[in-house]
Amino acid sequence: MKRSVYVLLTGIISLQAALAPLSATNNITINQQPQSDKELAWVDEQIQAILPSRIGVPDGSINALHDPIKLKKVAPVTTKSDHLLAPPKLTSSLLPSPPKVVEEPLRLLAIMNKSVLINGKWYKAGESVRNFTLSQIRNNSVLLSGPKNQQLILFLTKQNNNIKIITK
Repeated sequence: MKRSVYVLLTGIISLQAALAPLSATNNITINQQPQSDKELAWVDEQIQAILPSRIGVPDGSINALHDPIKLKKVAPVTTKSDHLLAPPKLTSSLLPSPPKVVEEPLRLLAIMNKSVLINGKWYKAGESVRNFTLSQIRNNSVLLSGPKNQQLILFLTKQNNNIKIITK
């Protein structure tokens, strides 16, 4: 690493030394050699090759094409009203059932001081999490109390040993 830093610094110093005379004069001129006649003739040939007007499809051919977007109109089918059936009655068996709402399971993601991160939202002791109440915060778990004396313990799922936050 020391060697690469040394090479970088020597490169910068040599670049500054090379640019010093240019910055002192502020007059930069670029001398270009005129191109040979042969090169210019080649360029002229290329320009002449693209100058003639191009012939495309005649307008009559384009106008004769069918429009792919237009739809054909379909004549309505006429039937006698005697042959029509009555619409079916909607019963509960025919109606689609409402979609079931699937809730994401509760996951304890972090514990910091007196707050916990459950499913991306921060909570403190005594606050409600869905149908549960956050009753106790421990070092690596929390206790949730629910209806009918139901208890749920959430544990930290992933521990990072590289980062430790110690609060007193």
